[in-house]
Amino acid sequence: MLDRLKELREYEGLTQKEVADRLHVDRSTYAGWENGKDIIPLNRLNELANLYHTSLDYLIGYSPTKEQVLEIQKINKQEVSSNLKKFRKEKNLTQKKLAEKLNTSQSNIHKYENNKCLITTTYALEFTKQYNYSLDKLVGRKKATKK
Repeated sequence: MLDRLKELREYEGLTQKEVADRLHVDRSTYAGWENGKDIIPLNRLNELANLYHTSLDYLIGYSPTKEQVLEIQKINKQEVSSNLKKFRKEKNLTQKKLAEKLNTSQSNIHKYENNKCLITTTYALEFTKQYNYSLDKLVGRKKATKK
C-alpha cells in the first residue's frame, strides 16, 4: 500500500504537503502514513482513493489494477456494520470466531456490527486478508459502470 501512495502522489505531480493540505492534515501526518510509520484511518484512506480516482483495493495492494470505483464522500458506518454482520452470518461464524481470526475481542466485533464505531483500518485490512474480501465492498464503494 505504501508504495502505491507514493507512486500515485508522484504520478499526479503532488508533494506530500499538497496531499496533506487537501486532506486537511499536517504534512508530517501524511508522511507517517506514506512511509508506513502510522496507520491511515479508514475515512482518510477513502479520501485518498477519491483523490486518486481509484479503489481502496488498489491502494492496499489487494487489486493489481487501478480500477475506477464510484466515490463515496464519507464511509457510511451503518453500511459497514451491516456488510460485516451479513458476511459473518453467511459464513456461519460467531462474533467470537471472527474476533479470534482478526486478533481482536468479541466485544470489538459486537461494536463494529452494531454501528457503535467504525471498524479500524487495522482490523479491516486483516479482514480483507483473512477472508480474501474486497475492502471496497466492505465499505460500500462500487465499481463505476462504463458508459
